[in-house]
Amino acid sequence: MGARKRKLNLAFVRPAFKLWLETDAGYAIGEGGVELLQEVERRGSLTEAARSLGMSYRYAWGLVRKIEKNIGAPMLNTFKGGRYGGGGARVTQAGLTILRKYNALQENISQLLKSSW
Repeated sequence: MGARKRKLNLAFVRPAFKLWLETDAGYAIGEGGVELLQEVERRGSLTEAARSLGMSYRYAWGLVRKIEKNIGAPMLNTFKGGRYGGGGARVTQAGLTILRKYNALQENISQLLKSSW
């Protein structure tokens, strides 16, 4: 006996995509790296950003170094705390530019998919 044919219900189907940026050397930054940099900017600390995303500090710092190596520019400015702590991190101008362009591209693609579907 053959399988019953069902009518296709497109109400449950939608386009989706994953966005990442590349250089000539390959992968540079994707969703996880973007989220990490956004959290650093929001919280002023790589430690706090990593914690909020459920990442270890070591993993987060390695991810930042990988992004910096692949893009060829520093993504974070870090500073040590004084006698009573207070160290932290800020996203550099290069990092902010990458975030702005990534987010704009993601929004443009999302809008294109919505209007085309």
